[in-house]
Amino acid sequence: MKGPALVVMARAPLPGGVKTRLQPHLSPGQCAELYLSFLRDAIDLAVSVPPFTPFMAFTPEKEEAFFRGLVRGSDVSVRPVGLGRAESRMELVPQARGDLGRRMQALMSQLEYRDYSPIVIVGSDLPALQPATLLRSLECLQSSDLCLGPCPDGGYYLVGARHSSAALFRGIPWSTPRVLTTTLERAKSAGISVSLLEECADVDTFDDLERLRADMELLRRTPGATVPRHTGKWMKESGIYSA
Repeated sequence: MKGPALVVMARAPLPGGVKTRLQPHLSPGQCAELYLSFLRDAIDLAVSVPPFTPFMAFTPEKEEAFFRGLVRGSDVSVRPVGLGRAESRMELVPQARGDLGRRMQALMSQLEYRDYSPIVIVGSDLPALQPATLLRSLECLQSSDLCLGPCPDGGYYLVGARHSSAALFRGIPWSTPRVLTTTLERAKSAGISVSLLEECADVDTFDDLERLRADMELLRRTPGATVPRHTGKWMKESGIYSA
């Protein structure tokens, strides 16, 4: 076995295509710039947490060149999609077609086939996510089949599993408050043991962005905490965050 894999789910930061719920407080261009800072911080995080092998699962596939440049720009080497093992630290993989569940299930199956286990998948709009939380997910997966990181809105920001299971991803009411509870019900029915991490919120609305500002202040005062430098820089330069 090759050990644990960490997958960051990512979309191309195109104006009008990402973080649209931040409008009208932010313009479409600002939403794209903010999300780009999230992506850069997600890359920094993913490559900083051994023993994970980091991956970025991107969409749309036609934006591969952009993502290749993004990863290189973050001082992380990258190998072309589809090649075998190499000396690089992060690999790009295109997301499959279909809803979020089908895409995550495809990633789980693909990496399990390549002998990675456990596999942890996170979103790319969690700039305050800490390395310690990712390491706790591995600890949970030593004794549980499944690990979930709950969000306040009823979804989850992290899913980790020792083995892929289609039952956990098919027919889930994505983008509703029932995502977590439905997943837990599916796991119970399938006899899959589950561990839960601490709750964490992603950034979808302007209220979320205000909360992130407070979270970043706390991180700055916390010894050993990782502060998302790209997001902090964007907030300062945009006037959203002036500290």
